[in-house]
Amino acid sequence: MSNSQPDKDVHISLEDQQKINKFARHNQKMEELKDELKAKENEIQTLKDATSDVEEFSITADEGDKIPFQIGEVFVLETPDTVLSLIEAKKEEVDGNVKDIENKMEAVKGVMTDLKTHLYAKFGDAINLEADD
Repeated sequence: MSNSQPDKDVHISLEDQQKINKFARHNQKMEELKDELKAKENEIQTLKDATSDVEEFSITADEGDKIPFQIGEVFVLETPDTVLSLIEAKKEEVDGNVKDIENKMEAVKGVMTDLKTHLYAKFGDAINLEADD
């Protein structure tokens, strides 16, 4: 014999189901934004590493030595100073992208918090909206 409790009979209205579905969509969007943010952070680290490598090259290079720099699918030869400025411009662009992603994440998080508040108030322990991290 077991001491299990019977399932709670919870009525879910159409409005509640729509809120649950909206929460699920926003949760999926949050996961996509987290992945995108991680990719941008990796790109920033790669650019920092490239900056270090170019600075090291410029110390040991002779006057007029050029290094390859990839633009799209093509490599062009540029001076270390030019490459450093191109890398810096790319870092600023990626930093802007990171800020945009963080702003989107905050907006999604706000909507999710509102939905959680409403759904937990109505369903209590009968619903689980927490991530399984």
